[in-house]
Amino acid sequence: MRMEKIVLEKVCWKVKATTAFQFLQLYYSLIQENLPFERKNSLNFERLEAQLKACYCRIIFSKAKPSVLALSIIALEIQAQKCVELTEGVECLQKHSKINGRDLTFWQELVSKCLTEYSSNKCSKPNVQKLKWIVSGRTARQLKHSYYRITHLPTIPEMVP
Repeated sequence: MRMEKIVLEKVCWKVKATTAFQFLQLYYSLIQENLPFERKNSLNFERLEAQLKACYCRIIFSKAKPSVLALSIIALEIQAQKCVELTEGVECLQKHSKINGRDLTFWQELVSKCLTEYSSNKCSKPNVQKLKWIVSGRTARQLKHSYYRITHLPTIPEMVP
């Protein structure tokens, strides 16, 4: 988290970004500032947010640094749209955030795999079986008197050309 705070100081933001969502907001706004007016709608923040939520459905993404995960999601979306001018912005953010190229590539591959599986027909059809959580004994005792209901997983909005 120390590195993320240094990044915020360098870009003169007063916000304490400690979560991937906050870094997603930060990186999105920095990229949007450098876009020409006609390209402002090329990135859809709601879509990026839904992709982040889809990633957090997998436990592996809890091990990712928030800044790396946020930049991975944005970089993949920019690659999908084939926006060369935005690629330079991602490289600049990577440099200022001091994110290792191997780390970014590693998490981009995991995010890509996750989003592919998440958007497949296999994942989007609900199963008749009840969802079963595997938790530790201590967590089970803490949740014993609570009742949580899962309504549905977020959907990733389609990009409209």
